[in-house]
This record gives sequence, C-alpha cells and structure tokens, in this order.
Amino acid sequence: MKAIVQKKRQVFLALFLFLSLSTAYGNDLCRASGAVERAQVKRVVDGDTLSLVDGRRVRLVGINTPELDHKKGNHDPFAVAATQLLKRLAGRYIYLQPSKDGRDKYGRYLYYLFDKDRISLSSQLLSAGLGYRIAVPPNLAYQACFQASEQSARDADLGVWQQSLQWQPQAGFVIARVAITSITHNRGGWWLETNQGLVINLPPSAANYWPAQKVFFLQGHTVEVRGWQHKRNSRHSKYASWVLPVKHPNDILDMGTP
Repeated sequence: MKAIVQKKRQVFLALFLFLSLSTAYGNDLCRASGAVERAQVKRVVDGDTLSLVDGRRVRLVGINTPELDHKKGNHDPFAVAATQLLKRLAGRYIYLQPSKDGRDKYGRYLYYLFDKDRISLSSQLLSAGLGYRIAVPPNLAYQACFQASEQSARDADLGVWQQSLQWQPQAGFVIARVAITSITHNRGGWWLETNQGLVINLPPSAANYWPAQKVFFLQGHTVEVRGWQHKRNSRHSKYASWVLPVKHPNDILDMGTP
C-alpha cells in the first residue's frame, strides 16, 4: 500500500512539473541548433530511454535519471516521476539529432531529443530536478544549456536535489562531495584518492582535458564528482574499493579547501 501511494505521488509530481514547464521556456538557449529528424515514439522505457516505432532504442544524451527497477519495483526516488514526465514531453512524436558517438555499449542510439517546439527534453527533465547532467566526450553539445537547466533545479531544491550528496558504496551512477587526499599518475591515467573508499580516475583518453598543474591543484580540495562507479577487482587492501572514471572537467566541480 505504501509503495502504491508513493508511486501516485510521483505521478502527480510529474504532471505538476509538466504543466509548470509548458510555459517556462522563452529563450533559445535550450532549443535545437541545426536540422532535426522527426520520429514516432513507441514507448518510454524510463526517464532517459525510449523506443521508436522503427525499432530504434534511444538513450537521451547529457542526462542520467533515477533508475526504475523493472523486476521488483524498488525504484530510485523520483524515477517514476522522471518516466512520467518524459512520456508527457515526448508525446507521439519527437525530434532528434544524432550525437558524435552514435551508440552506447548496450546498442542504444545516443540522440539529443526535442519536443514539437524544438526544446530539449533533457533540459526540461533537468529543470524539473528529475535527472543529473553528465558530460561524456565526444557528445558535448548543449552542455551549457544542460548546466543552466540543472542549476535552476538545484537553486529551487527540486526533485533529486532534495537528497544528500553523501557518497555511497554502490555500483552505478553517483554524485557526491569528497575530499582529494592524494594524486598519482601512471599508464592508467590520473588517480585521485579521496577521504572515502573511492578513487577518481581521469583516464588517458581524457588526458587533453587535464594538464598536470590543473590536476595537482585539486589535492586537499573538496570536489563534487559525478559518474558511474564500479567496484575494483584488486587483492591489495591499500587500494580504494570503488573507482569512478570521469571523462570531462564538467563532472568534477572544485569546491575549494575545507
């Protein structure tokens, strides 16, 4: 019964946010730049994934929304609201632009999606506080728009921004504030040890974004970091148990020294 009530609350929240957002966009910051392709929506899978009638399975670029548990129903907070809002924003037809890196490891097409008014769906979800902005090179278009949209939700304590940023030892997407205690470099890239059971990895593929001086400057600083973390397979107890690869500076915010 409790789960049903919670789900209804999230559905009502999504409807309220949809009605509020329908008149919220008056500038061109979040509008499509360049040509778009019209496509028919078959179904919305969750807050950042949908299927098209032509068989394409699409992952929205620039955003990660709370996870739906399709098997047991143990959804992350605001996952239902994000899914319901995407359904309303997408409707029957959406407009899309391919990203530079066309597919993810699951075979989903990585597209920027827009509504009938050419407004970014990712941006609208971010503005509602129903997802987190993410930067994964080379798919970096609309990052300024996404940052502004997310910040407006943070300022208003909407959705996911009502939750703590305390780091948690769990696989998957995380956003947390941690302190950098030491920094090393090897063929695996930069390794930023933290005051938690976490090490942040800046991989060699992202080396151009981080000159050595910029990286070493972070030592002793608190950072807000986001991305997908995984448990390290190592027998050495001196290594942190969890690794979080970060591929773009937008996903590490320097909060300064304590």
